[in-house]
Amino acid sequence: MKKQVSALNTFWIVEYLKNNFLNMNFTGILNQVNRERPFLIENLKTGKIEPVSILHLTDTAYWLSNEFMIKLYATVQARVPDPNLAYKIGKSCCKSDHILKTAIGIPLLGPYRLLKIISKENKKYNRTKESLILKIEKGRVVIRLIHNNNIIVNQFAIDWHSGIFESYARISGATNIRINATCVEKGPEKYGDPGRGIWDFDIHFQYRNLGTRIFNAILSQIPSIKTIIINSNKIQAEYNEQILNRDRIIREKADKLKAIHDKLFKVERENIKRKLQNISTELVATEEREKRLIAEDLHDSVSQSLALSLFKIKNITGSTLMGNLDELTTVEKTLEKAVSDLRSLTFQISPPILYSLGLEATIKWLVSDINTRNELKILFNNNIKNPAQIEDTLKTVLYRSVRELIINILKHSNAQTAQVTLSLLENQFIISVEDDGVGFDTGCLENRNSLGFGLINISDRIKALGGDIEIYSEPGKGSNILILSPLLAWSENLE
Repeated sequence: MKKQVSALNTFWIVEYLKNNFLNMNFTGILNQVNRERPFLIENLKTGKIEPVSILHLTDTAYWLSNEFMIKLYATVQARVPDPNLAYKIGKSCCKSDHILKTAIGIPLLGPYRLLKIISKENKKYNRTKESLILKIEKGRVVIRLIHNNNIIVNQFAIDWHSGIFESYARISGATNIRINATCVEKGPEKYGDPGRGIWDFDIHFQYRNLGTRIFNAILSQIPSIKTIIINSNKIQAEYNEQILNRDRIIREKADKLKAIHDKLFKVERENIKRKLQNISTELVATEEREKRLIAEDLHDSVSQSLALSLFKIKNITGSTLMGNLDELTTVEKTLEKAVSDLRSLTFQISPPILYSLGLEATIKWLVSDINTRNELKILFNNNIKNPAQIEDTLKTVLYRSVRELIINILKHSNAQTAQVTLSLLENQFIISVEDDGVGFDTGCLENRNSLGFGLINISDRIKALGGDIEIYSEPGKGSNILILSPLLAWSENLE
């Protein structure tokens, strides 16, 4: 076992437990500590390697490892569920023989010199950390404990140090002692992790001059005065325990808040991951839907025209050419229509005028082009005087969204009338696509496998670029879909 912590520390633990818990089973404690892996130590008298026993814990000549101490702390704390146990053990150090042997001379040193000496001689009893005096001022000393790499520091150890510092300050003649422990760096949670545990102990107290301290030290030997001092110390100890309880409650609440934060962060991360997966799925579905729409348009217009032309040409073969002029004329018109439809379809997919003449002119052309090829005649209303200033990417999304909404009307609405209206309101460009068709239940928007998928996809694309969409519809009452887009620059464009 590594020699890192003097058994003087375990001696204090054993002494406190013996004095306050008469039935404490130390063999059971050590069996629990050694359950996962036995801790072995060299017997200084026989030289033999043997399991750690109560004899080693109370002989200050032995040294123990940080790992052993951490497991010992946890086991003791589990058997004595007092949240202030470690602090009380540390505070009781001044009652041990090792301290009482020099107690007469300690008041002569005073709290400042004593705390300096403790900080300087720290490594005599603990090789896991370095102790520094950060600040000394009237009624205050700040001590920093910097632990070595690969050393675990838990709250038990910190509370214990708070008790020890109070214990030494008290026997040096200080009164009204308050200690605040602050974590500068938490350090590793398990062995092998990076980092070093760094804690600051801010010690506040009141003190008297040398003559008063000597006089008080003499008085404290008088039985009646000693009783008063003991009672006073008990009151001070209760006050300090209240402070320690307050700090523990604050730590527990901070830990709960951190746990809630981590949980919310995890949930939000999962939500983002799920949204990204949905977007990826929708992108693939959108691409496939666009391909299907193009294929359907080609099949319904260009393919049928070409097939009809091919059929007529085959019928002309083998007969006189002059006798089939009417058929050739029909074929010519059919091919011209096929070429026109193909150009129209290509133009709809990526209209050049979108970037040259603007969104308003392009939507007007789209409505006009669709009207020439369908029975339903869509009205177009443009309430905008000058072209709106819209970012190019959003402009493309808006155009394709309007096209998809119109196609939905043609395929699903059974509408008698429909209209597309462009307008401006404050700093927003608004497109209204309205029909008097069969309408739909807006609850379908929650189902991405139904009609709602297309509308949600439109909404997601527009919102991703800073826009918004409002959908109004009821079964049998038609629908009105408003697309709201931010402008790059506001101008008085209303007629």
